[in-house]
Amino acid sequence: MGVVPQLSAFEAALAASLPAGELRAALETGGLPHRRVEAWKWSDLRAALAKTPSGAGTLAVNASREADEIATLEHQPDLLMPRLAAGLTDGCPVYALKEGESLSLDFEGSEGAAHHIAAVNVPAGVSAALHERYRVAAGGFANIALRIVLGEGASLTRIVEQDASPDGVLVVTSGIDLAPRAKMHQTTLGFGAKLARLETHITQAGEGAELNLGGSYLVASGLHLDQTGIVRHTGPNGATRELFKGAAAKGGRGVFQGKIHVEQAAQKTDAQMNHRGLLLADGAEIYAKPELEIYADDVVCAHGNALGAVDDEALFYMRQRGLSEPRARALLTRSFLAEPLEAVEDETVRDALLAKLDAALEAVS
Repeated sequence: MGVVPQLSAFEAALAASLPAGELRAALETGGLPHRRVEAWKWSDLRAALAKTPSGAGTLAVNASREADEIATLEHQPDLLMPRLAAGLTDGCPVYALKEGESLSLDFEGSEGAAHHIAAVNVPAGVSAALHERYRVAAGGFANIALRIVLGEGASLTRIVEQDASPDGVLVVTSGIDLAPRAKMHQTTLGFGAKLARLETHITQAGEGAELNLGGSYLVASGLHLDQTGIVRHTGPNGATRELFKGAAAKGGRGVFQGKIHVEQAAQKTDAQMNHRGLLLADGAEIYAKPELEIYADDVVCAHGNALGAVDDEALFYMRQRGLSEPRARALLTRSFLAEPLEAVEDETVRDALLAKLDAALEAVS
């Protein structure tokens, strides 16, 4: 029998806000995720919330239109955080996207704890876009769960932006299902928080389904960003491409955990995952854990991971042409981080993301 942890004041208040039942018992027994939980070993949520006010906060959700319905939804039943989001909110707004529609969802958390769950459906054959922005104030904790379903032959471009928040805590858990011949292109840009975790679970049905995941992150001193993603291939002939790039300044921490799981039925899967990290100074931290778990025998799957510093030869070359060392480092870092963002097809969105990256780079230079 495991040892029942001593709940913090924050955890105790959170448990007290739940009705008696299985979810409340799970929280009281195990507490919030912490470093002894393998999937959270580099992102100790319990510790990050130790000094966060335990009272209820607010989470403003500004959507570009009204939801189509309010429903009850089950989201990743084996994960505590989305279960808490569902258990602590009154119903789940559901957005059914139309052909050519671009839905914006802006989330802004106040001081205190707040939770939200929402769902986005892309019907069969429909092409649409989803743009999410996340902010949380000092002393705030925002726990958000999203459920996204793509029907057969549907297409979704998803953009996720997370603003820096030195004293806020953010957890976003996305559960995504792709039907056969569905296509999804997701790009994230994040700058971290006291602790921010963007966690994505994708079920890839194969049979012509295509998944492209890309993202860039830059964490300054005192900021922490965790990008954790699991892609499960359940049917044959699916394709997945992942490219994540990140940089950490002195005192910043980046975490990348990526896993591609290929079931026995998912023959002819073609999947590649790459993560590259740049340590900008001594005292910067990036932790990476790419994994492949394959049960099919006729697949092409690979993963790669590399961490390093700014290339000295490139730096020397640029300084020889009159650039100061800080300016040369900034340009090299920008070039490195921009690659995943440049894959965004919408020129306006792409330029806006690159402008945010430029501003963040200028702040850490």
